[in-house]
Amino acid sequence: MAKDLVFELSPTQSAFVHSDAEIVMLIGPMGEGKTVAGIVGLIAHAARCGCNIRGALIRDTHQNIKISTVPDIQDILGTRVTFHDDCKKMIIHSTPRVDMDLFGIDDPASLSKLQGPQYAIIWLEEPAPIIERANAGLPRSVFELAMARAARQRGTLMRVQITQNPADEDHWTEDLANEPDVYGADPDTGFQIRKQVFRIPYGENRNLNPQARAAHRAAFAEGTGQHYRYVLGVAAPVQKGKKVTPEYNPLFHFSDKILPVVPGAAGVRGWDAWQNPACVIGQFVPPGKIWIHDVCVGENIGVNELIEQSVKPLLNTPKYKDKIEDWRDIGDPTMRTPDQSSTQMTAARRVEEAFRTRFEPGPTRWSARLDPTKSALLRNATDGSPRVLISKSAYLLHRCLNGGWHWKTDNSGNIVGALPVKDRFSHPGDAFSYMVSVLFPYVRLDVSARRMGAKDFETRARLARSYRSGNYKKRAVG
Repeated sequence: MAKDLVFELSPTQSAFVHSDAEIVMLIGPMGEGKTVAGIVGLIAHAARCGCNIRGALIRDTHQNIKISTVPDIQDILGTRVTFHDDCKKMIIHSTPRVDMDLFGIDDPASLSKLQGPQYAIIWLEEPAPIIERANAGLPRSVFELAMARAARQRGTLMRVQITQNPADEDHWTEDLANEPDVYGADPDTGFQIRKQVFRIPYGENRNLNPQARAAHRAAFAEGTGQHYRYVLGVAAPVQKGKKVTPEYNPLFHFSDKILPVVPGAAGVRGWDAWQNPACVIGQFVPPGKIWIHDVCVGENIGVNELIEQSVKPLLNTPKYKDKIEDWRDIGDPTMRTPDQSSTQMTAARRVEEAFRTRFEPGPTRWSARLDPTKSALLRNATDGSPRVLISKSAYLLHRCLNGGWHWKTDNSGNIVGALPVKDRFSHPGDAFSYMVSVLFPYVRLDVSARRMGAKDFETRARLARSYRSGNYKKRAVG
């Protein structure tokens, strides 16, 4: 009699395997057991459906499946798995059984392979390229087509699962991971397509031998994109020039969870105006820190349109409604300049009338904004948590502070110009800096504090993990 399959899963692996969301993503460093979780996810989904299922496993090339994925699956399942037709077919001999088509998307014509079969599950393995911006990985169109085909097998449930090392921040999988948890809904039935993202923390896989961990650290130097992705397990920042805020540490200042709006705590909005306005929405949280909840941006519109189309609708959602009574609005001092059409109307006045508040102008000089912003990112609250913490729902500001907001440089790496490059990241960056410079006036840090903020990356990350894991709620609110 055949023995039962038994797997020892880490907490993150188990959460991924047992999730009943239609879209599940497992992201983590090298060697943390993503492939194991993907395999167990197939078997668990068959059990969830209560019948034999058919699915597809897709990578960038079929050759990568043969030389990388297939040997891993054989090591894990042994005689419980068989491969056929030059590793284009896989059968997992579990109860219920899992039949998988294995293929790579080597050219656009390969997408036609998804058109015919009736699938209950589709597994996208390593959709991000191993080298940033290389011509590899899977395009988002493959994921979109997988969404349409993974709900086709009659009498089964749908599952699209993605397992991968983190990508760089410009890759579509990072956009997907940070999009709303409800991916879509049927307006007629109200049925929702839900998404869950699981990020394996570095070191969770206790079965990985120390030699392999040491090899990973030796192979990928600190500060490189590969170090972020394969060792730290976070998305690699995309840097076009020199960062405006190198003090920003994503492992310390960015939460991979949506921070709750604290009832009764004061709210604050930071504004940047003109044709690409931005509004950064945050909240004061004891002791003496600010949580950034959301960012609203507009393109080729005015502040009034941004307020009516984005800010007001957001503040009327259950997330905010009736939870914040007192607000401060801080922004670009030029918002007090009258419009050409009327000397009585300004962007600042529009903010005041829309929210019945008083507009506070930020500093005029660039240095009077930049220095307090850097200082706030380097300083901690009295409880040891970051003075500035950015919610997952404010992902655009994270992108901005993590390298999107940048100085133009010449071929020698020297900064060109007196102000950062004006682009889609500069507007939320400006709004944030106006707000922070008023809330946290500049305090000059001694040399040791500045060195700690710039260099002691992982020490601060370890301290931050308790806040990113959810414990921050009890400490901050209680």
